[in-house]
Amino acid sequence: FGKSAIDIHAGAKRFVDPDIVLVKLAISLFAFSENNCCYNSNTSNNLTNPIDILEIQNKYAEVTWKYLLYKYSYNDAVKRFLNITLWLASMTVFAVHAQSLRLYVNDIDSIIENTEITFILDEVDQIIETNQ
Repeated sequence: FGKSAIDIHAGAKRFVDPDIVLVKLAISLFAFSENNCCYNSNTSNNLTNPIDILEIQNKYAEVTWKYLLYKYSYNDAVKRFLNITLWLASMTVFAVHAQSLRLYVNDIDSIIENTEITFILDEVDQIIETNQ
């Protein structure tokens, strides 16, 4: 919300790689990261074991690394993998910041509701005055 949200988003955006295949692999890595939590009552039992999730994440990390080595030199592969890590870290910061915004949204909703009620009451007062 405000300048800090824009700064965080701009900071995260600079780590996004132009290679679309790498971006798709990175998103798969993000989905199986330990610090990303999505709670759903319909989650299958075989996906609740942290060891299984870690194995999936390791496979995606290995595929990503092999893709980087295949497509780029070793030094470029290291730099791009570092950017993926920095992208994940900055998106985590952005998500934490976004979770704190709910308070502001609730405050704004309350202000809007109070303003609407005030307008309605003013109109009712005007109608009563004109009818008297």
